[in-house]
Amino acid sequence: MPRVNFTEARVRALKPRKSAYDIRDRRLTGFGVRVLPSGGKRFFVHRQHCGERVWKIVGNTDAIRLEEARSRAREMLAAIRRGEDPNSARGETLFEDVAATVFRRHETVWKARTLDVNRGYLKNQILPHFAGRPIAQIDRREVLGWFAALGATPVAADRSMPILSVVMREPEAMGLRPEGSNPCHGIRRYAARAVSGSSPTTRSGLSRPRWQRMPGTRPVIPPRFGCSC
Repeated sequence: MPRVNFTEARVRALKPRKSAYDIRDRRLTGFGVRVLPSGGKRFFVHRQHCGERVWKIVGNTDAIRLEEARSRAREMLAAIRRGEDPNSARGETLFEDVAATVFRRHETVWKARTLDVNRGYLKNQILPHFAGRPIAQIDRREVLGWFAALGATPVAADRSMPILSVVMREPEAMGLRPEGSNPCHGIRRYAARAVSGSSPTTRSGLSRPRWQRMPGTRPVIPPRFGCSC
């Protein structure tokens, strides 16, 4: 397997091929980058321990810088040598820390007005429930419970859900959650249920809140904030 001296420029320059391939770092044994056919790149650690192959994602190259990834990799490799869970070496990353990272990243993506509105929903609807929760422990059942609790304010609930989804997508890129584990995916908005006339129990498992469309009016469809959840 090829080994190179990793730099930010060299990692960025790695090109996708028809199949995934790995490049190893010369500076830190067991640390490397996997390049996917889609163009995605992930830092990883790999080590043999007690006759077993241990391979763990450190994070997405778009989400963390090289030196941070190398530092995390050292901790994870040391944990593997000790026979410990390599993910535990990084401690429990809290929801609010990931949310802060997401909003910093989106300062140049969202318009100023959108950023202010999203911060309001984060502060008033999302953080009161999820602050202090380890990001790796938040599951679909918890998200469904939070969404149901906001049923009295369905517009706020509908506008908060895509923001929560964007936050929950970030730890997958950081290697803090498995790929495809976003617990917000597929949960129907209240407005969508009103339009479809769905039964009180929807495919998300939530009961319909106590509000109905007024005759002759159109439901408010909140913006999706650039995410699919």
